[in-house]
Parts: sequence; C-alpha cells; structure tokens
Amino acid sequence: MKIENISSKVIGIGNVTVLPGETQVVPSEFENSTVLEIYKSVGFINLTGEATVPEAPVVEEAPVVDETESKKAKLELLKTASDEVVAKMANELGINPADCKDLADVRKKVKEALS
Repeated sequence: MKIENISSKVIGIGNVTVLPGETQVVPSEFENSTVLEIYKSVGFINLTGEATVPEAPVVEEAPVVDETESKKAKLELLKTASDEVVAKMANELGINPADCKDLADVRKKVKEALS
C-alpha cells in the first residue's frame, strides 16, 4: 500500500516521513490504521494499493504446571510467608480469614487445604 501526501504538511507514519507531494510505501504494521482513514477523509492523503494481510501472531502455549508441584511450592511458601501473603492464599483457596480465630488458625486451614 502506498500513501501520497496531497497536503501542505509533513506526515509521519511509523518511521516513514512523507513530505508534501511525495509518495511512500506504508509500513505494514500501519496499513490498517484508522489514522490513515481519517487523513484520507479530510483530504490530506491518497491511498493506493491493497493492504497486505498481516501474519497471525504466534501464540505460545503456557507451560503446564503440575497441580501437586504447585501445592508443594505453596506449602513451602506458607512456612515463611507474611500475614498478608497467608491471607491472600486463604482467599484464593476460598477460606475467609475473618472466620478464623487468629493467624495461626488461618495458617492451619490453608495448610489443610493444600495438603
């Protein structure tokens, strides 16, 4: 796709500068930009050619985490965790810290839930 600057202003698209009266190739990552359509509608530019179809982004799969390994790691963390971390872990496990007698009770219930 090419852009022709028919205005009296310099137009920048990505790393491409288009001076008045000049024609440049539009960088592929900007071909579907709404700004180009706005510039065209107000009469600043002419667009020629078709937009190339962008390649589909490569999606990496998330690593598979073994649930038992995750529980073991959380149990280890529980031994040295701060009060805030213990409360967060309790909430994640569906335990309401307000329903527990004290912090030791919260730790005990989280440990039971992870075991």
